Amino acid sequence: MEMFARFLVLFLVVVGASCSVPETPIWNERETAKSVRMPAEAITKVVVLGNLKTLIRNPVSSNKKRLWMYKKRSEIVAGDVMSFAEVDQDYRERYSLEEHLDKIGLPERVGGYVDYLIDGEAFFSALKRSVDEARDKIDTRVFIFDNDDLAVAYANHLKQRSKDVRCRVIMDELGSLSSWWVKPESSMPDGFRPPVSIHKYLKQGSSVSVRLSKNPGLVTDHTKLFLFDEKEAYLGGMNIGREYRVDWHDMMVRVRGPVVKVLQNDFNKAWRLQGRTGDWTYPIKRSLSYRKGIEANELGIRVLKTSPGKLEVERAIVGAIRMARNRVYIQNSYFTSNSLERELRKAAERGVDVRMVFPAENDSKILAKTNRHFADSMIKAGAKVYAYPKFSHVKALVVDDWVCVGSANFDALSMRINEELNISFTGKRLAEDLISRLFKKDIANSKRLYEIEYSRLEKSWLKPIADQL
Repeated sequence: MEMFARFLVLFLVVVGASCSVPETPIWNERETAKSVRMPAEAITKVVVLGNLKTLIRNPVSSNKKRLWMYKKRSEIVAGDVMSFAEVDQDYRERYSLEEHLDKIGLPERVGGYVDYLIDGEAFFSALKRSVDEARDKIDTRVFIFDNDDLAVAYANHLKQRSKDVRCRVIMDELGSLSSWWVKPESSMPDGFRPPVSIHKYLKQGSSVSVRLSKNPGLVTDHTKLFLFDEKEAYLGGMNIGREYRVDWHDMMVRVRGPVVKVLQNDFNKAWRLQGRTGDWTYPIKRSLSYRKGIEANELGIRVLKTSPGKLEVERAIVGAIRMARNRVYIQNSYFTSNSLERELRKAAERGVDVRMVFPAENDSKILAKTNRHFADSMIKAGAKVYAYPKFSHVKALVVDDWVCVGSANFDALSMRINEELNISFTGKRLAEDLISRLFKKDIANSKRLYEIEYSRLEKSWLKPIADQL
């Protein structure tokens, strides 16, 4: 069994599985592993049936994903970094960060409002209110829709509301399937029996519509997006499950204003592609119109994506760090991006206050080791590095007064392969608010690292594999 588990991990790494997929019992050899049913089910449903379905239903978009994954995986293995025009100090003084992002061709800014929801209690309480108050439409798009007690409670809430409003759910098949076989860290209520399939449970006795986001080439839809009446949206790091509300440190943002229509268009596109007719009806798509001008009291918000042909998240982050004048604060679970490492080092070396927060413990053993190597590189460049005492799933970046948050991890796969959704904006008050409520608080509770200790194992066969993720 141990050899089988190791083989499966290596197989998924080599063929390009997302590092964001949770380590299921059979994959990480936890004591709860009971059989080979999970990998057998994953291989059957995701690798075989899922790929066959997408070849028929999505002949264009699925093959585009496969080819994109192979191309970008080769670049990741080769250690390529994002390449476009460098900037110098004179350029930084003449242009603002937002002007630079306009110049390198990132999506235009749209008006809107943002507020932060840090940790599960804040987000899930707000989410419940939004579900209760919805009058027309509730749309949910997640990488993981778990089957634990809190996920079932949200499912029941949607089922009840589906009597009055349209409820649609998109869940990534590989992400959700693998989560159903992992027990949360905290205890569930005595006697609770999880449904075997949450997507079937959602449809039983309700009008909830559910679609599974398939995984051609083992590419995952890592997006987290919740939309209400085309007026309000939530996005960030949290899926539907107990660990996001109770066990992990995480954050979401609530968005209002015209930019919500942009997010709704993105959901509608994903919904069409995962329907029975897939690519075949895509030419008749309809998009919601929205106000293009930004009013005086609104933020200018960019919607950034990672998807085949789009590296907007990576381009924005690299471009912003190149323009950094005073500070870069960054927090995430996974750091493996060569482009990000290069730009953070250069920023620190030119005197920018670079601060990195990452979890001392990780849900991925391989990536925990990669984080330490990334952190060591930052320390050597002069950055301040902090190990947060519990698992942090936060995905946040502040560059001067520019903020970038969303679903994307700071690893190569989120930057180049997975489907991801982020937003960015410039606002002094909101940047200071995030520094105060998230970064300063977490730094105060973390241990600053001045050097990294490595085990013998990290220096051997595991390190080259981790560097490729």
